[in-house]
Amino acid sequence: MPACCDAPSHPWDRWQVERLWMPKPLRCLIVGENPGDVTSEYFYEPPADPKNDRVRVRRELLDGLHDVGLIAGPTLEAFRDAGFLFDHAIRCPLPSSSVDQERLKANRYASERVANPAHLVPSLTQARIIWVMGHVASNAVANATSDFPKEKRKISQPPFPGPITPDSRFFVSEYFHRFNKKETPGIFAAFARFARLNGF
Repeated sequence: MPACCDAPSHPWDRWQVERLWMPKPLRCLIVGENPGDVTSEYFYEPPADPKNDRVRVRRELLDGLHDVGLIAGPTLEAFRDAGFLFDHAIRCPLPSSSVDQERLKANRYASERVANPAHLVPSLTQARIIWVMGHVASNAVANATSDFPKEKRKISQPPFPGPITPDSRFFVSEYFHRFNKKETPGIFAAFARFARLNGF
């Protein structure tokens, strides 16, 4: 059970991600923040209306990865079949106010909810490359592996979006939100360059 809360299960479990959506091989792990609140649709929950997908990160990822030619189509099946897996630093649904508090703490690598993100360790070990989205994800990944140093990063400014170091397998960007919509194509272009340099 993740250390983020004491819930017996999370959307990850309810939607059987391990069984239905785990790619073989796992080529790229993408780590987001959390799955929203208890009323939010989950990333791996098939959208009720694919033409009007309400899950921003899913919509942006599927469209963006398809636009840069890394997945065959803007679908969860194509995402999996190309070797991608999406997980969250915090697997439990939380109110946005709680996530905002964790973001502030995560800027200092001090988020208690990601102090022991054991659920990420197997995927971090297997994945060829890792896309880390946002400060909460950065805090979680830094706690899960020493390969991701706990350094102060302004991820909204150059050299990001990009790798943490030139030869790193970790790509860092902001999380997708309504304020960085214009920057989204540039994030995908940078990620596509990074992925292809790493044999994707």
